[in-house]
Amino acid sequence: MSMMNRKTMTLIGRTVFIRYVLPVSLLVTLMFATGCAGGANVKVNVNIPDPLVQSVPIRMGIYYDENLLNYLHEEDLDYYGEYSIDLGSTQIPVFDRVFDAMFDTVVPMDSLSSEDLNVDAVLAPSIEQLQFSIPEQTRSDFFEVWIKYRMDFYETDGSLIHTWNVMAYGKANQKNYGAMQRKKRPALTEASTWALRDAAANVSFEFHRQQKIKEWLEKY
Repeated sequence: MSMMNRKTMTLIGRTVFIRYVLPVSLLVTLMFATGCAGGANVKVNVNIPDPLVQSVPIRMGIYYDENLLNYLHEEDLDYYGEYSIDLGSTQIPVFDRVFDAMFDTVVPMDSLSSEDLNVDAVLAPSIEQLQFSIPEQTRSDFFEVWIKYRMDFYETDGSLIHTWNVMAYGKANQKNYGAMQRKKRPALTEASTWALRDAAANVSFEFHRQQKIKEWLEKY
């Protein structure tokens, strides 16, 4: 091949690369970056059925701390965007419904002090931790949510009777939703909803399994 032909072929190759290959590669890079960004803001609103539990014949004081009342989890997942999960407005109705089924009488409390209230004990749920994952992280089809609650059970004089943890889990399949940017919010909302329903079931179930609570309930 002559020197002229080689130069011509090189020039043609560069032209093809600049006009066709480079724009395509830039487009692919842009699509990848757009697909990874986004995030989602989730505000959960859930209703649960009445728990099928035997009511305990006591007057139970219930105290919700500020963190539980206003709980908002915010997290930046680097390449996958910023996420927030707002549970504060929906956790309380869920717990209220559970406790109304668990105890004969429920007395809402503004503080842990029960000196002026006619109650037999005080139960104070609090949220310890929330974690979640998205399909891009786990290489699966699922959005997943884990919640860890702590339950503190007090005598009326303020002494702690018992503490135990309640774990909750929920997930949602991304295949049940639409395009990438539109499915994150509803899928993460569904996973959070199932986690709260799981928490409701576990609270009512685990209460009666605690040995110290069994011993305390014997006097009733």
